[in-house]
Amino acid sequence: MPLTQEQLEQFPESIREWDEVKNSDSIEVVWDRFANMRSKLGTAIFAPGEDAGKDSLLGFDTKAVELSNGRLMTRPDLEDPEQRDALFNQLGRPDDPSGYEFEEIENAPLDGERKEFITGLAHKVGLTKTQLKELDKEIRTADAQKAFEQQEKIKSNLSELRQEWGLAFEDRSHLAKKVAKAYFPHIPEGTKFTAGELKSFYAIGKGLEGGGAEFRSQEHQIMDGNSPAEARDKINEIRNNPEHPYFDSNKPGHAEARAKMRELYKQANP
Repeated sequence: MPLTQEQLEQFPESIREWDEVKNSDSIEVVWDRFANMRSKLGTAIFAPGEDAGKDSLLGFDTKAVELSNGRLMTRPDLEDPEQRDALFNQLGRPDDPSGYEFEEIENAPLDGERKEFITGLAHKVGLTKTQLKELDKEIRTADAQKAFEQQEKIKSNLSELRQEWGLAFEDRSHLAKKVAKAYFPHIPEGTKFTAGELKSFYAIGKGLEGGGAEFRSQEHQIMDGNSPAEARDKINEIRNNPEHPYFDSNKPGHAEARAKMRELYKQANP
């Protein structure tokens, strides 16, 4: 049962409403509770006030870490290299750059020089092993996907150019590559050109005197290749010209005109 009024009056009025007093059933229990409070106060630490100096703050942090059995961390001064390194190591940074690990990612190999650069930088800025591993995985996966999409776009554009040029594709590609080799020697041998590059080099060749005939192989010198659209235009020119030898077997050049027409139809419908 709670203390009697007579027992309560043995304590100063200011503490009679304390739980340790009013919820006790004897004077002995009250004093035991006070003793426990005193014991706890002896091991308690109190946060320094707003006017405390650097040493007081550091002493409080150190004491708090000790009393927490390592579950707390001292707030480091990130401008101090030693304290900053200690923090990074405690968070999980490996002892040296060789301690980082990487995942194998399909179509995204990691060469030695790049790996050395990345690990050195990661260790310098304090990345943990997990942080660098995940960061590298995301970057290389994204790079591999971007490279794949670029290759697919190149293939698609070449396919469209092949349709646009029709049977003239091989002829014009040959001319474009010869022009590139002659006028752009810095381009590595065996480079696979994009559709835009082939068009540009072909345009240069066509603009040369003689239409780039000196760059054509023997098999392409008989007749300049036409795209399907160009072939259809030339067919229409002939068909709209009733005086053309194609329509009169008695005119000189009739056989050549028919041969030319057959070639134009092949080019118009590759």
